[in-house]
Amino acid sequence: MAVALALTASVSACSGDDEPEADPTPASSPAPEAAAPLETTARLGTVVGRLGRPERARLQETVTGVVDAWIDAAYLGDFPRTDFAGAYPGFTKGAAADARADARLMSNQQVGSRVDDVVAVRRQVVVDALATRKRAVAVTARFVLAMDLEGDVQRTDRVRGRLFLTRADGAWKVVGYDVDRGVVR
Repeated sequence: MAVALALTASVSACSGDDEPEADPTPASSPAPEAAAPLETTARLGTVVGRLGRPERARLQETVTGVVDAWIDAAYLGDFPRTDFAGAYPGFTKGAAADARADARLMSNQQVGSRVDDVVAVRRQVVVDALATRKRAVAVTARFVLAMDLEGDVQRTDRVRGRLFLTRADGAWKVVGYDVDRGVVR
């Protein structure tokens, strides 16, 4: 099998007579809750070959987990930051080396020190598989990630493409990718 590597304080003051100003917010009011992180919408796409329903569901869940781990490590998380050493979990050594060389595309490393927050606004994965003897042997995960970048950089970026996966050491691993990235607004 040949795989083509083509390669998101309040301030109080005192008056002159040392009397504190009244706080307009009652002390008992709850703090606003942060929005829950956006979950990935995933589905199984084309399956070539025979693969049972339980195996299909397990494959979709497992591969989506690999894609999510990469998205979370490479594009989301705590900002500002400059450390992207762990940005490629689930990648083989060779694919991770290629991705590090393409860091502007494959992570937020280029803007990491200039953003305060990155919020995913769209996360989608479609899992296509090749099965032989009722076992998935190769997978293409088609994905779209849209994210709002906030800080010195204010924009929405979209990353989309395909990750090519195969089983290595008992787990699904990314062996190559075909990804593009652009500014939406």
